[in-house]
Amino acid sequence: MHLEGKICVITGASSGIGKRLARDLAAQGAVVCAAARREDRLKELVGGLPAVAGGAHTYVVTDVSERDQVHRLAEHVSATYGRCDVLVNNAGISGGRVFDGEEALDTLEKVFRTNFFGAAYCTASFLPLLESSAPSHVVNIASIAGRVAFGNGAAYCGSKFALVGWSEALYYDLKPKDIHVSLVEPGPIPTEGFPQTALIESPVLRRALAGSGDVSRAVQGVIKSKKMQRAVPRYYYLASVLRLLAPPLFRFAAKRLASPNATAASSGPGSPSDD
Repeated sequence: MHLEGKICVITGASSGIGKRLARDLAAQGAVVCAAARREDRLKELVGGLPAVAGGAHTYVVTDVSERDQVHRLAEHVSATYGRCDVLVNNAGISGGRVFDGEEALDTLEKVFRTNFFGAAYCTASFLPLLESSAPSHVVNIASIAGRVAFGNGAAYCGSKFALVGWSEALYYDLKPKDIHVSLVEPGPIPTEGFPQTALIESPVLRRALAGSGDVSRAVQGVIKSKKMQRAVPRYYYLASVLRLLAPPLFRFAAKRLASPNATAASSGPGSPSDD
């Protein structure tokens, strides 16, 4: 798929990976509709994007955990552009904490509503447009934490595991409609919502960090090549292989490498942004 003139919808676009991706896609001639909760950030982003052929860039203030707001986003795209070539489900929150009983359930539900159900709501709402625009593409930004779990991140890891499994099943469901589904799974990425403070302060572990630009390039790569999966950096798949082939060894290594006080927000594998 060539991106020039394509209508691309990006959630969680107010900062981090979503913001970088919006700029990169617009630079390649795509028409961007940016969605997030913070209007001031969206207005600034869209105002700074280069003009492209095929339409004007727009934004819609959207909390993807609210189905009615997602419906309004899809209605805007339908009325404004009449098509959707690429949907990037990028919005995510951390919710890092120990699962310690009833109080943790509120966090669990909140994180799942954004990280998992937000992607499901968007995909369902945009499905008619994606089908009529086929060949089209859905890119779900998961996390390596959707393959390997770490302490203090039960809600975050659980939501990303759910997103990974759902996306892999969705690939088969939508393929007959000529809608391709891809997963991009970043490791720790310093962003506003996921500062990765503990890793940055470690002289050894900070070498494992990648940047928003790396994830943006991965997203562009899977769109153009129609590949189903991509880890960022690629070598993070070794962790999931170790978990599958030698679970006790993986858990031993994870305990040694992860700070006992670390949270998914500060040192666990990252997601795109805090929307």
